[in-house]
Amino acid sequence: MTLSGRIGAVAESTEATNFPIVLDGSHPAVKLLTHYYHRRFAHGNNETVVNELRQQFWILNLRSTVRAAAHACQYCKIRKAIPLNPPVGNLPAVRLAHHRRPFTFVGLDYFGPVQITVGRRHEKRWVALFTCLTTRAVHLEVVHDLSTDAALMALRRFTARRGSPQQIWSDNGTAFVGAAKFMRELYGPAVQEFATNQNIDWIFIPPSAPSMGGAWERLVRSVKSALKVTLQERAPKEPVLTTLLMEAEAVVNSRPLTYVPTDSNDEEALTPFHFLIGTASTANHYGKTEPQDLWGRSLWRKALRLTDLFWNRWAREYLPTLTPRRGNRTGDGLALGVGDLVLVVDGNLPRGTWPRGRITRVFPGADGLVRVAEVSTAGGVLRRPCKKLVRLPV
Repeated sequence: MTLSGRIGAVAESTEATNFPIVLDGSHPAVKLLTHYYHRRFAHGNNETVVNELRQQFWILNLRSTVRAAAHACQYCKIRKAIPLNPPVGNLPAVRLAHHRRPFTFVGLDYFGPVQITVGRRHEKRWVALFTCLTTRAVHLEVVHDLSTDAALMALRRFTARRGSPQQIWSDNGTAFVGAAKFMRELYGPAVQEFATNQNIDWIFIPPSAPSMGGAWERLVRSVKSALKVTLQERAPKEPVLTTLLMEAEAVVNSRPLTYVPTDSNDEEALTPFHFLIGTASTANHYGKTEPQDLWGRSLWRKALRLTDLFWNRWAREYLPTLTPRRGNRTGDGLALGVGDLVLVVDGNLPRGTWPRGRITRVFPGADGLVRVAEVSTAGGVLRRPCKKLVRLPV
């Protein structure tokens, strides 16, 4: 049965175009025909498939039939699937541990390399950024290379000046142990043995999860911005680089953590320097003193009282700013579970070459939501955040 159209007078077109065959879009054979055209035109635009089918056929409910064929296509499902986006989790306890010595809980990251001049040649240096996860203070150390010895020396210099931390949080991804052999040596048995002897608990975030290390990733950007302002030479000498890093450290530690008042009678904004040196910055600051403060025990009592005042302000002014749950609050889709077939997202590879695997283990958070999972692939077992996993339709 053909359609009795009105364009039969066109001599250049074929009879199939002038009098197309009438078909029912819900018939199984027509569905197979639509799938064939969908694959023939490279799983492309639905309107392209509609146009090609109309050259020979008049299919009832054509567009809905083509959309149904594209929706049922397994290749299109895999190609268009997106990673899960679980809701933003709660802050860890180390971010909220008040009335503790600064740098008790530390986040560690490297950035660089930075070119320096030694004699007539150029060499590379890296910078180790230690940040207090509670007060958001920053400590910078120059690292000569990416060896285990350099990491140990940087850690020992940090502990000698700031004290031994209880916990160190750091990357466990391509920036440290996943990219090359020398990065695996950086956090090898020697460093972990040193941390154990110092009663330091070393915690690694999941690989390829920079959002879980935002506490130090954002400060890396702040330090780089400060260096761009102060670093004028393309490759300064090493003493100049060390001095500039100290200046950048002071700039970042002088940033306000709370609201900056406009009235001169109000208290100044709280900064990381308040917890390190007792003032908002390294500028000379002379406060009011009383004669009786110079006698007896009043000085150390005043210092203790000042420290409590800073921590009380931290809890009263800074802590409420951490309460809002920014970003995705509810998540999308169902949580991943053991046995799910997934694609592992790799931004350095084309989508068609992403490794495929099956989830063997999940790691629920304190709120019971799964944000990290282990995936068994042909190349081994990978631990990835749910934001880097695409559930495949079965």
